[in-house]
Amino acid sequence: MPLVTGVGAATDEDAVIAVRAAATAARQQCPDAVVVLAFVTHSYPVDQMAGVAAAVAELFPNAQTAGGQVNGITFENQRYDAVFANRKAVAVVAFGGAGIHGAISLAASVTEHPRETGRALAKEALSRLGTEAVGGIFLGVGLSHMPPVDQQLLDGIRDAAPRLRLTGSGLCGGMKIDGSYDPGVAFLGREVVTKGILLLVLGGNIRLGFSATNGMKATGPGAFVTRVEGPEIVELNGKPAKEVVLELLAGESPELRAMFEKNPQVMCVERGVTLGAADPEGDFYWSHPPAFFTPRGGVFDAFGPRVGMGLAVTRIDPASCMDAVSKAAEMLEEDAGTGDFEFTLAFSCSLRGFTLGAEVDREDAELAKYVKARRHLGIVANGEIGSYRHGRAMFTGWVLALFGAAST
Repeated sequence: MPLVTGVGAATDEDAVIAVRAAATAARQQCPDAVVVLAFVTHSYPVDQMAGVAAAVAELFPNAQTAGGQVNGITFENQRYDAVFANRKAVAVVAFGGAGIHGAISLAASVTEHPRETGRALAKEALSRLGTEAVGGIFLGVGLSHMPPVDQQLLDGIRDAAPRLRLTGSGLCGGMKIDGSYDPGVAFLGREVVTKGILLLVLGGNIRLGFSATNGMKATGPGAFVTRVEGPEIVELNGKPAKEVVLELLAGESPELRAMFEKNPQVMCVERGVTLGAADPEGDFYWSHPPAFFTPRGGVFDAFGPRVGMGLAVTRIDPASCMDAVSKAAEMLEEDAGTGDFEFTLAFSCSLRGFTLGAEVDREDAELAKYVKARRHLGIVANGEIGSYRHGRAMFTGWVLALFGAAST
């Protein structure tokens, strides 16, 4: 028997009622599930998450069940955005079939040593899997933890499993007025935790593919990172980083410089311009937007700046942003070695919604033009986990990251 999946979604006002409906639909499609993931928009009250966890575990008594809060869900060409529209939805994904193995591990919190947490998370999941892992899904803390730690968690997972391919997102409990995020609630079985981290690994008779792209193109000069302290770029080209970033992104315009100085991240999104680091595998730039300027003239970069990294001025517009969907689809098929998927999962950055505007609602329909999949689900992400070409999994933003599962 090949890979079997089940996907259900529901929008009832009560999260427990919704998850029961979604899980029932998924179970009808995949009655012998091995592992199950539930995604719940954070527009539902957090105190309903315990009931959600219990309901999923009850409906799939022979499977490992887990899940958490996310920014939004897209299903059957409908977008349920909890950040900007306060819409509610729950989705459940089940994996099963003869020869399919799966395991899920949970870290209940971020420790002082995230890399060690990642190693432990991977070792636990792999020990429970019972076979060689093909790949998996990582649900971290995303941008709700400052400074961000998801890349360190991924590095720890890589220490324990160097060839494990991953995609995913940070979990999220909602956006605050100042633009920061609340931590998301995660659960494994009936255990529910805040700031939880989940790792699902799959193995056996399954073929997986991964891809990520964003539509960013280099359009101007850049600079090299010459001094870094944690997530803060202190110097670019040996000068205060703030001074260089303002010069690159705002030029000589006093008005633009004032607006960028006040809120560089908002200005980057509104103007479709940011900084990006070239990937060695090809014409692709990992996003490194300046989140804010520090009092000493540095730049806060959530996505792992390092000394020697070259940052170029990059642009993204609605056309290039949507064009990234076809490129991600092409890479997904190349990576998986097939164009016929049982299930695809898309993690789309919430910033893509800013860039695409109303067109973001047709992102999944655009993907369906290029990828044949029996079932599909989209997640509005909070800091994506993506792999470009055959590269390692990276914590990033402004990206569309794809996961595809097929029978061997």
